[in-house]
Amino acid sequence: MQVFVTGATGYIGRVVTERALAEGHIVRGLSRSEEGDVKLKALGATAVRGELTNLEVLRQESARAEGVLHLAYIHDWSMDYEEVLRIDAAAVNALGQPLRGTGKALVITSGTAVVEPDPAGGETTEDSPLSETFVLKHRIRSERNALRLSEDGVRVTAIRLPPYVYGRGGSYFAPMLMQAAAKAGESIYVDDGHLCTSDVHVDDAAALYLLAMKSAKAGDVFNGTGSTKVTLRALAETIGAALHVPVRSVSREEAEVIWGPFLTAFVQFENRASNHKAVQQLGWQPTGVDMLTDIRSGSYRELVEQLQQSTVARQ
Repeated sequence: MQVFVTGATGYIGRVVTERALAEGHIVRGLSRSEEGDVKLKALGATAVRGELTNLEVLRQESARAEGVLHLAYIHDWSMDYEEVLRIDAAAVNALGQPLRGTGKALVITSGTAVVEPDPAGGETTEDSPLSETFVLKHRIRSERNALRLSEDGVRVTAIRLPPYVYGRGGSYFAPMLMQAAAKAGESIYVDDGHLCTSDVHVDDAAALYLLAMKSAKAGDVFNGTGSTKVTLRALAETIGAALHVPVRSVSREEAEVIWGPFLTAFVQFENRASNHKAVQQLGWQPTGVDMLTDIRSGSYRELVEQLQQSTVARQ
C-alpha cells in the first residue's frame, strides 16, 4: 500500500514509518524541515514538505494514498489549546475529504486518559465515561471530530495511546520525569504512590496503527496499552535506582513546586485502559520489554548516563 504519515519525523511516527516500510508499504511522510527530510530519506521514505496548516498538501497526499496515519499533534503547552484543537480539526477534515466513500483508512491518534479512572481501581474500556478532570480532557474533541467523518463514508479509526509510550531511549513523559529527578537530586512520588498508569512500547504501538489501517472498521476506537499495572511509586523507585538518587514521597503541593502544575496533574491521573478490544478484534499482541526494565537496564541507559554526567557537572 501507499501510505501517508503525518508526524512521520516524530518519536512514534518514525517507528510507524520504519515498520510500514519493513512490511513492504511505500511511505510518504510529512516533514517540516530539511532535517526531517533527511531522517525520512534515511529510513527509505519520501519526505513531503509541509505542516498541519498546509491543508492543500494534506488533501493532495491523502488523495494519492491508500491509507493515512495521522500522528502529528501540537505539543506546545504554552500555546492556546483552542488553537491546537482548531488546527487539528482542520487538518483531519482535509485528510478525510478525499477518502469519502473509498474504503481507504484514516487512523488518528487520541489518548486513553480521555476517560475517567474506574472508581474501584479496575481497568477502563473504550466505552467508559469521559473524563471531566484530566488536564488534557478537551483532546476528546479532536477524536470526536475525526470519528464524525465516518458519517461521510470515511473509514476512520482512533488509536488511544496511554500516558507513557516508551522504548528506543525516547518518548516524552518518562524522560521528563528522569530529567526532573536528576535536576532535583531525588525521584519523587505523591503520597503513597499507589495510583497505576498505562504504558506501551513504541514498537507495539506502531504495529497497532498498521493493524488498524488494514482491518479496523469505520468509527472504531482502540486502547493501545501494553500494561496497566505500573504504580507511580514503582516508576519513581525505578528512576531513582537508575540515576542513583534517593526516592521520596511528597505532597501534591510539593510535587507542583518540583514538577510544575501541568506535569503534576498529568502524572497524578490514574489510568488503567484495557487493550482487550485491540487484542480480540485486530489480533494485536504487545511483546515489548516492560517500561521499568527498559528504564533500569534497557534502551534508556544512554539517557541515564547523560543525566548522571550533567548532575556531576552541576556539583
